[in-house]
Amino acid sequence: VIRGDGFFGWDMSLATSWVLPRLENQSVQVRWNVSNVANTNRFDIQAANLEWDTSTFGNYTSTLTSPRVMEFSLTYNF
Repeated sequence: VIRGDGFFGWDMSLATSWVLPRLENQSVQVRWNVSNVANTNRFDIQAANLEWDTSTFGNYTSTLTSPRVMEFSLTYNF
């Protein structure tokens, strides 16, 4: 059995809210979500080419992680 590097994932979210003046029951929220903050690549050892007779020995063809994704949102609550 061949073991890979393992899996590392780090997601983060940052948000703040403001109550609108003169309209206490309404607010605005700003949010920033980030997936894979460190933007690390983890290769899939199961997808590696491990045949000795080819020139692509040890090349990975897929990853376990996705690239960094950022999402910004503005929410109006009433």
